[in-house]
Amino acid sequence: MKNITKFLMAFLCLGMIFASCNKDNTDWDELNRQQIEAAKKEKARRDSLLRIQAPILEQYAKTKWKEEARFSDSTGIWYKVELASGSETPYTYTGSIGYYGPQLSAWSATLNFQGELMDGTVFDKNTDGVPKVYNNISKAIEVYGQAWVQAFAPTIVNINGQDQRFEGLLPKGLQKGDKISFISPSYYTFDQTEYTAGSEKVTVPKNTPVVYTIDLKAIGAAN
Repeated sequence: MKNITKFLMAFLCLGMIFASCNKDNTDWDELNRQQIEAAKKEKARRDSLLRIQAPILEQYAKTKWKEEARFSDSTGIWYKVELASGSETPYTYTGSIGYYGPQLSAWSATLNFQGELMDGTVFDKNTDGVPKVYNNISKAIEVYGQAWVQAFAPTIVNINGQDQRFEGLLPKGLQKGDKISFISPSYYTFDQTEYTAGSEKVTVPKNTPVVYTIDLKAIGAAN
């Protein structure tokens, strides 16, 4: 998400490579095989979760949001959006091409938000009447998961004159005055981690889909 995060990951990998080069007995073929197998296992785990959770998410969305329910086939996320009616110039999401390919530049956001379990129990929200301010949205993503990236990001971002496709839910990305509610497969939220740090002191069990609502009040470059 953050360019600096990508840099640190690349630096860490580079350090691991140099460390390994100092060992005469490094089996690169075996190391590569292990990484491939680990990636296959992770994909299988996520695919299994999606198969199990997909009908649950669909039933929730169609029951809760009815004809307003929309679906993102590439992510498995269901959502409902209320777009702002004003004509304000939209925020332009930007990015760069890094070591791991296209990546979005971080942004700042002022918002009201709420996280709920599927039964309607609220587990986290901003203080009533006091919107939450993120000078860098990465801080929210680190807590609430990758689904927040999809909720904000445009479907396509132009980077260095080339259109790069992301898995954003909205063509222009979330803009000031927009309000979105979405339910995501659990691996895009807390995944295998139990979340207990919410404002309402409610535990979110691991591998549990949750519902977020984000009412965006302001957006700009990260600072």
